[in-house]
Amino acid sequence: MRKWMLTWNLQNLLSGLYLHAIFLFGSVCVVYSDCTPEQRAAIMNCSKHERHTRNYDYMEGGDVRIRQLFSRTQWFLTIDDSGNITGTQDPTNCYSILEIRTVSEGPKLAIKAIKSQYYICMNKKGKLQAKRAYSKNCDFTESFLENHYNAYSSAEWTAKEMFIALSQRGRPMKGNRTKKSHKASHFIPMKCLDEERRVE
Repeated sequence: MRKWMLTWNLQNLLSGLYLHAIFLFGSVCVVYSDCTPEQRAAIMNCSKHERHTRNYDYMEGGDVRIRQLFSRTQWFLTIDDSGNITGTQDPTNCYSILEIRTVSEGPKLAIKAIKSQYYICMNKKGKLQAKRAYSKNCDFTESFLENHYNAYSSAEWTAKEMFIALSQRGRPMKGNRTKKSHKASHFIPMKCLDEERRVE
């Protein structure tokens, strides 16, 4: 009886691992031909962020993560070559691959699109802007929410918390109209396997 149970459990375990491997393979992004080899490598290794595990090591200072920020409103955050900040529902869009770099101790970071080389910034009125040159307006504070999403608020303008947010139509919202509790302010950073290996 015990031998039969062990064999049955082993079969279930192997089939579960097989299905998990298929799921991970299916979540790998396909690349468009206009991407550079570096961007192709980043996109091809993108897999869904593990929402129940968190890596706080990068907060020690100066680390870089390659991510796609996927909004709870079902949009990937992008910054194109013209500096337009918007959302796309295409996971293979090269403009959605972002470099997230810590700029000080604690969860303060800067977010830059790899392909367009624009930083995402926020002015005093809460308007999202794309800038080629880094400034304090490009600093954001990362918050880890209880629902396993992340929120990114301006670290420069703190009189009222103002968040990066994408509306239901994938358009950037003014920070002074956002709250941490708003669905539009919630993002999942989709982790890339190359980056995970490099950090470890």
